[in-house]
Amino acid sequence: CQLAFAAATRKYIEKGKELSSEDLLEDAKNKLDEFIEKTYGSLPQRMTIVRNEVEYTTTGIFHEQFENILKLVNMELPVMLTGGAGAGKNFMLEQVSEAMELPFYYTSTITQEYKLTGFIAGGGKFHETEFFKAFTGGGIFMIDEIDASIPECLVILNGAIANGYFDFPTGREIAHEDFRVVCAGNTVGLGADMVYTGRNVLDGATLDRFVLVEIDYDARIEELLCPDEELRNYLYDFRRVVDANHINHIVGMRTFKYAYELLVNGFDKAFINKSVVTKGLMIDDINNIKRDLGSHVEWKSKLA
Repeated sequence: CQLAFAAATRKYIEKGKELSSEDLLEDAKNKLDEFIEKTYGSLPQRMTIVRNEVEYTTTGIFHEQFENILKLVNMELPVMLTGGAGAGKNFMLEQVSEAMELPFYYTSTITQEYKLTGFIAGGGKFHETEFFKAFTGGGIFMIDEIDASIPECLVILNGAIANGYFDFPTGREIAHEDFRVVCAGNTVGLGADMVYTGRNVLDGATLDRFVLVEIDYDARIEELLCPDEELRNYLYDFRRVVDANHINHIVGMRTFKYAYELLVNGFDKAFINKSVVTKGLMIDDINNIKRDLGSHVEWKSKLA
């Protein structure tokens, strides 16, 4: 052992003679990063944001598109995130709100105008909406599943975005300087597809108001949600086969999270497959997936 250690030391010293101090520092840093990630996993990122000439620092695990979304919202541009269920769209927008130190106001699927405008009840009391609070007091207003909303209801939002004022039942209000609009959907607003069958075609004027950003699944976050490499590779392969066979099924980041949590809490592979991975699938689809899966022998054997 001593001879081996001495040989390794001499080798490293010889290598050091060939490298500059900058190269040695970079080499040591890379080895330290590898050790930390292997021992403790990926550490939270630290990010500095400048808004209104004031610096803010935020720490967390961020999607690869986070910085782009943050910049767009900070530029006061309305943003629409599109992509598959479980890609982290909602959570990312909450992180943007937290990073900008702005209140976060959430509403899902606008099916009636009053969900935006609010209304005055019989007794004369005005019932505020999340949109009203964000518009008048400042904050990030989010519409979730915008592509499931009634298009005619969304059209009334266009003027508020374009003009900076809105006529509520209580009168006209001017948009607060910190008012921002963001939304999320599973399609690009052009109507239903094979997976998201209940989606509407959004009005062209509404789509024109937003900067559209496609959000895909982030492998780095999935690795954090599911540290078990065998399970993770099985889910990646399962997703690949589902997509290749055009099967109406979602293998989102929640699948990785839930499957791993069940695994470490002692649930067997058959239960994990049935309750998380294949839930809702017809037996013919399961058999087709099983046929095209790679060499995940144990997991495949537990597919029912």
